[in-house]
Amino acid sequence: MQRSNEFPFEFDRERQQQRQAEIALKNKRMGINLFQISWIMAFVCLSVVNLVMRGNAPSWPPPGTPPLDPVLPTIATLGLIASMVLARRAFLAIQTDKLSAFLVQWRAVLGLGALFVAVMIYEWITLTPTLDGPPNQFNTIFRLMTAFHSLHAIAIGVYLIWVLRRAAQGVYRHADFWDIEAGSKLWYFVVIAWLLFYAVLYII
Repeated sequence: MQRSNEFPFEFDRERQQQRQAEIALKNKRMGINLFQISWIMAFVCLSVVNLVMRGNAPSWPPPGTPPLDPVLPTIATLGLIASMVLARRAFLAIQTDKLSAFLVQWRAVLGLGALFVAVMIYEWITLTPTLDGPPNQFNTIFRLMTAFHSLHAIAIGVYLIWVLRRAAQGVYRHADFWDIEAGSKLWYFVVIAWLLFYAVLYII
């Protein structure tokens, strides 16, 4: 009789633990959403600074400064968009216990991200130097925007590598997938922030 009376308490304890886990996950999602919304403002501000500098300049780019070649950045941007799709597919794969598919797609995300950063470093280095002349606002704001974004991509990429190593060890099999969900959302942030910069630097 005493044993049967324990069942309701066990059931209530399990429901309470499940409820606490749901609340914790909801709080984590809210936290990362607030981070993304607030931090994207920094990218918006840099874009506004670029547009203001452009609007106040007699000509843009300044005389003697060649316009940016959009070919390589466009290829890198398309790769970045593809990496966002792969990150989403990888997250869905791990939720259905398709570890091998997750590992392949997550590695592809990292590879495309590395390619993007390499292109941005190349663009940064090969930009027309102005060391022997007056400061060039065009070059300065370009270097600031691309470096600012690339540092974010590298930092989040390091986190994605950490997630990949844990996944390869089987940590996320039938377990909490929050690390992967957070990594995916952070990578979406990288892509969306760059699309904003790409539009300002290469299209508008």
